[in-house]
Amino acid sequence: MSPFPSERSTGSRAPVAAASVLERAEQLLQLLRGLVRCDAVALTASNPFARSPQHEVLAADGYSDAALGRFLDEFVPDTENPGFRVVRNRSRAALRWSDLARDWDVRFAATSLAEQYLLPAGFHEGVTACLWLPDGSHVGAIHMNWEAAGAATDDRRRMVEQFRPLLAGASNLLQPHRVLADELHGDAHVALLGGGAEQGIPGRDAGPVLRSDGRLWPLLLTSVPRRDGSYLWIDGAGTFHRIDLTRCVDATVLVAEREIPAPYELTARELQVVTLLAAGASNPEIADVLVVSRRTVSTHVEHILAKLGVASRAQVAALATREGLRLLQPELVRRSDPPASRLGRPR
Repeated sequence: MSPFPSERSTGSRAPVAAASVLERAEQLLQLLRGLVRCDAVALTASNPFARSPQHEVLAADGYSDAALGRFLDEFVPDTENPGFRVVRNRSRAALRWSDLARDWDVRFAATSLAEQYLLPAGFHEGVTACLWLPDGSHVGAIHMNWEAAGAATDDRRRMVEQFRPLLAGASNLLQPHRVLADELHGDAHVALLGGGAEQGIPGRDAGPVLRSDGRLWPLLLTSVPRRDGSYLWIDGAGTFHRIDLTRCVDATVLVAEREIPAPYELTARELQVVTLLAAGASNPEIADVLVVSRRTVSTHVEHILAKLGVASRAQVAALATREGLRLLQPELVRRSDPPASRLGRPR
């Protein structure tokens, strides 16, 4: 069996899987193909970052690029392919062409995919199965074909069934994010920000704040800082939340959230001043942004120095960045460089 080069099998689409996912997919597909001895095989993953349902090839061998492209285009919920309509939407079993004909009155050999790509390549039987996680998330599919129809035996179909949990785990493109979330934020609510939409991470709770209907999510969609790090957010009830941002593959951001006490007993207004100090703003610029007097700002700075136990504005800025004391607030974090007077006024 030849290697499974992702560059060939993904066609013109850019790979969305992490290297560890591709490696695991190749290993499992090689093992399964050695057991069922098929003539062509493809493992595809549902792309969680796409705006509409679509699959990407993780590993494949024995198919032409054109055939793989049709697999990707047709294995979607609203497919016109009658065989894929059954496998994708109506059955969770691994089904052969003969199973579709016998149990569902579907002649897969008469589909355009079979007539244009599979039959001319010498394939006369195949099996396809959806891949699901225990929580019901659809994560991918396995496709196999044989030149001799009799080679797709019941035992080989059952072997594919038995491999489905392993294949599903290998097809879960969010698994690296789950590992990262567990390692960095074991006790926090987490979500994945990417593509302008919320992405839940299987097995982890987003919590009320990070859900798409939560109060923080619209802010994250429009005002994520350019740098990774730890930030603060204060909700309408005055509760403090620690927000940690970690950039991942495919321009996604892992967001972690947990409630915390007010750090250093700082007030909300003092934290606004800290955030602007960390951006390098002067007292007059801070006064302009917060619409207060310069004397009021000076008093806030004195209180902040005392509460943080530091002696200078530079030390405040360094500690704020190091310990995550900057607010995740559009008026204050939209720009990280002075002049702060151009940041815009809070509503």
